[in-house]
Amino acid sequence: MKKAEILLQFIQSHIVYDTFWDMLRNDVVPGITAEEIERALGIVRNNASTLLNKLVRDGFLVKIRTRPVRFVPHKILAQFACECNLPLASSYTLADLQDASRHKEEDPFLHLIGNDGSLKHQVGQAKAAIVYPPKGLHTLLLGESGVGKTTFAATMHAFGAHVRQKQAQDYPFVSFNCADYYTNPQLLISQLFGHAKNAFTGANTEKAGLVEKANGGILFLDEVHRLPPEGQEMLFYLMDHGIFARLGESGKPRKTEVLIVCATTEDPENNLLATFMRRIPVIIQLPNLAQKSISERVELLEYFFRIEAVNLKQPLLIAPETMKALAVYPFDKGNVGQLRSEIKLLCANAFLQSIQDGQPLHVDFASLTSDIKDRLFHLAHLDKETKRYLSMFTETIIISPNQTSALPLFDPPTNLYNNLQDKLLTLRSQGLRADIIHDTLQKDIEAYFRSLTKSIRGSDADLRTLYKVIPAETVDISVSLIDFARHHLNVQFHEKFIFGFCFHVQALLSRSNQMPELPIPPIAEIKQKYSREFQIAEEMIKRLRQRFHVEIRDYECGFLAVLLANNKAESKAQERIAIMICCHGETTASSMAQVANTLLDTTWMKAINMPLSVSVDETYQKFRSMALSLHQGQGVLLLVDMGSLTEFGRRLQRECGIEARVIPNISMPLTLELLRKVLYKTNDLDAIYQTAIRLESLPSEKRRPAILALCMTGKGAAPMVQKLLLGLLGEDRQGKIDILVEHYIEIKRRYETLSKRYHFLAVIGNMDPQLDIPYYSIRTLLDEQFQRTFLQRIDSSIDFIPAPCKERSLPPPTAEAQARALLDRYVTYVNPRVALKYIQEFAQSLQVKFADTEKEVNFYVHLGCMLDRCLHQDAIYFDDIRHFIQCHQTLFDSARAAGDILASHFDTSINDDEICYILQILIQEDTLLSHPDAP
Repeated sequence: MKKAEILLQFIQSHIVYDTFWDMLRNDVVPGITAEEIERALGIVRNNASTLLNKLVRDGFLVKIRTRPVRFVPHKILAQFACECNLPLASSYTLADLQDASRHKEEDPFLHLIGNDGSLKHQVGQAKAAIVYPPKGLHTLLLGESGVGKTTFAATMHAFGAHVRQKQAQDYPFVSFNCADYYTNPQLLISQLFGHAKNAFTGANTEKAGLVEKANGGILFLDEVHRLPPEGQEMLFYLMDHGIFARLGESGKPRKTEVLIVCATTEDPENNLLATFMRRIPVIIQLPNLAQKSISERVELLEYFFRIEAVNLKQPLLIAPETMKALAVYPFDKGNVGQLRSEIKLLCANAFLQSIQDGQPLHVDFASLTSDIKDRLFHLAHLDKETKRYLSMFTETIIISPNQTSALPLFDPPTNLYNNLQDKLLTLRSQGLRADIIHDTLQKDIEAYFRSLTKSIRGSDADLRTLYKVIPAETVDISVSLIDFARHHLNVQFHEKFIFGFCFHVQALLSRSNQMPELPIPPIAEIKQKYSREFQIAEEMIKRLRQRFHVEIRDYECGFLAVLLANNKAESKAQERIAIMICCHGETTASSMAQVANTLLDTTWMKAINMPLSVSVDETYQKFRSMALSLHQGQGVLLLVDMGSLTEFGRRLQRECGIEARVIPNISMPLTLELLRKVLYKTNDLDAIYQTAIRLESLPSEKRRPAILALCMTGKGAAPMVQKLLLGLLGEDRQGKIDILVEHYIEIKRRYETLSKRYHFLAVIGNMDPQLDIPYYSIRTLLDEQFQRTFLQRIDSSIDFIPAPCKERSLPPPTAEAQARALLDRYVTYVNPRVALKYIQEFAQSLQVKFADTEKEVNFYVHLGCMLDRCLHQDAIYFDDIRHFIQCHQTLFDSARAAGDILASHFDTSINDDEICYILQILIQEDTLLSHPDAP
C-alpha cells in the first residue's frame, strides 16, 4: 500500500461524521495535522504535508485553514455542506464551518425524537411542504391517537418561522380541535371563520375567527373529520381563493393568507369530502409507538422522566426493570400520549411515597400496572436487537433535573476479576478436578473478551462520551495503544472496541496497587495460541507502566492478548444455539445425529452415547465439557430419550450459568425439526423449546408435509419445479406430500398462514425467499447426489420406506446445458436450444455478469419460461409497475430495447410486466455490474 493510501486511511478512520460535529460544537478544530501524521505513522512532517496537499488536490481531503493546518475527509465535508447549505470547496476556515453548523443546529426538527429514524421520511415531507413557494403546501397528518400529530404540526410551524426568519407575531400558529364543537356545527364554523353580530342566537357581538388570527401563518385543525361538509367546503374555498366570509356576514369577502395543516385519526377517504382531499397535496402518515425503534422509545422515556425531574426539582431514581417494561409495552390505545400520562402517574406516586417516608424519589417496578409488568416476563420473545439494547439497563438509572443526559449510554463491563474469584471458590467447593476448573475459567475469560463491546451502542461510540466516565488521560493512552496494536497486528478492530479497551485499562490501573489473589490465566497456552498478540500486549503493559508509574503484574499480558485476539473485525463468527443429543445405548445418539447432520448438510449437532455400563455422572461430565466448548452465548438445547438425562439442563444452568433446555422422548422427525430450526430460523432458545413441546403434543396428521415450488412470477420456473418434483417423488410418495406453487413476493405475505396448515420441508426455485426452511436451487434437481440426499430427508419426514431407485445420469456440466435439460422437460411452444442462444445475447446486451452457475441457470430458465408464456399469450401482471419503471428508468429502457430484439426472433411480443420481472430478478441477485441505473 502506498504512503498516500495509508495516510488517507488513517485520517478516515479517525475523523468520522459524529466526531466532526462534536468537535465543532465544542469549539475544537476538526481534522488531523501533518505533525500528528508524523507521530502516528512515522512519515516525516514535510513529506506528510506534501502528501496531504496532493490528497486535497485529488479531491480526497479538505483543508481547514488554521494554525496548524488540519485535514478532513472530503466525504465528511460533502455531507456537512449538503446538510448545512454550505457551498462545497477545497478549504474552509473554522468560522465558515461554525456559522454553517449553527444554521443547521437551529433546525427545530432536530429536537424531534426520531427525526433521523422512524420520522426521517415524514420530516422530509414536512420540510418540503413548508418551503414550497410561495407560502407552502396544505398538509394532512394521519395517525392513531397519541402519536404526536399536534407536536409534529407545531414543529412544522417552528421550522417555517426558522426558514422564513420570522417572529411569532408575524408567523402565528393557531391550533383548534374540531372535536370540541362537533355536536354544534354552527358554533364550530363560527370558531373557525368568525361570525357577524346576530348571526345566530347568542351572537351579541361580531367575532373574528381562527382563520383571521392565523393570517400569515399556520392554522392547525386536529380531528378535522369532525368538520361538517359545509365547513369543509368553506375551508377548501379558502384554500383555492384565499378569501372567506364570517358566518352571517354579507358583502365584500375577507382575505387571508394561511397554510392549513390538519390531522385525523380516521381514514380520510371515508370521512372527508373528495373535493376537500384534492386540495391537500401532502399527506403524512405518522408511525405509532410500536413502529418506533427501541432506541427511540428509550429516548422518549428519558425525555419524559427528565421533564418530571425538572417539575419536581429532584432527581428521579428509576429501577432498570421499570425502564425495560415501559420500553417494550406497546401502549397501543394511546401511543406516546398514553406513555406520557403513565410516566406522570408513576412520578406522582413516587412523590407521594417520598414525602411520606422521606426517601428519594424512586420509580420502582412494583408501581407499574400488572399489564406493563407482565410484558417484562416475555422479553425472551423479543427480537435480538431489542434484547441487546435493553441489556444495558442493569443498575438504577438516575435522572437529574440539572443533567442534559441522564440515561446510561452503555453498560460498563462486568468486573471480570471479581467474577472469576467467586467462580473459582464455587468450583473448588464442588470438589471438581483442577483441569475442569482450569478449562471453565479459561472459557469464561475468552467469552468475556468476545462480548466486552457487544452492549455498547454505536451512536455513543465517541471520545466525548468516554471522557465523561473515564479520566481523559486513560482514554488518550488507550487510543494510542489501540493505534499501536492496529498498526503492528495489521488488523481492524470492531468499531466499538475502543470502549471495551478503555474500560479494561481503567480497571487494570485501578487494581494495580491492590494486587488481589486472582485465578492467573494460563500464560503459556495464551502465548502459544496468540503469540503475536502477546508480544504486542507486553509492549502495551510496558508503556502503561512508564506512563502511570505503577506496578502491573506480568499475567495482565495474558488478559490483554486475549482481548486483542477476540475483537478483530474480521473474526466475527455466527452465533448459534448449541444442540446435542444424548441417548442410552452404544450408538443410538451418534446414529441419530449422523442422520440429521447428513440430511441437513451440517455437522452442528453433537452426540453423546450412554452405554449401560457408564454412570449418569460420567455422562453428565461429558455433556458439561461439550456444552462449555460449544456454547456461543445463545444457550444449549439437549435432546434426550428418557430417565435421569432430563435433569442435565438444570444442573448445567446451576453450575455454569448457561441457559439450557431439555427435550425428552426424542424421535427422528423431531430431531430433524429442531436441528432445522437451529440452523435456519432463530437464536431464541425458549421459542424453539416451546415449538418442540407443541410438536410433541400435536398429532402427526395435524399439518400436511409440503414442499414450496417458487419463482418470481409463480408461472415460470415454479411449475417446472413442481413437474420435476412429481417425477422425482414418484407415485408412492406423491400421496404423502403436497407441492405448492407460489409467487416469490406473495409467499412473504402468505407464509405464516400456510405454515398453520403445512409442515414445509424445503423450498426449491430460482430465488431464495429467506424463510425458516432449507432453500435449494432448481438446478440441484438435476444432481444425482442431491436427489438421493433429498429423497432420504423427505422419506424420514413422512415415514416412507422407498423401493430401490434406478441409477440416474449425471447433470450436464455447463449452465446452458443444465438450463436446456430443465426446459426440455417443461416448455411446449419454444425450442430450448434456439431460445438459449438468443437469451444469452439478451444477457450480453444488458452486460449481465453472473456470480455463479446457479444464478446463470436460474436466469436462463426464467427467460425460457417467459418466451413459452409469450408464445402461448399467457399474460402476467407486475404490481405497481409505473413506480418500478420510474425508479429504474435507464435500466428499463435498455431491457425494453433488448426485449424487443429477443421477441422479434420468435415473432411474438414481450410486455412491460415481463421486462419488470426480469429486472427484479437481476436487481435481487445483484448481477447488473455495469449499468448506471443498477443499485
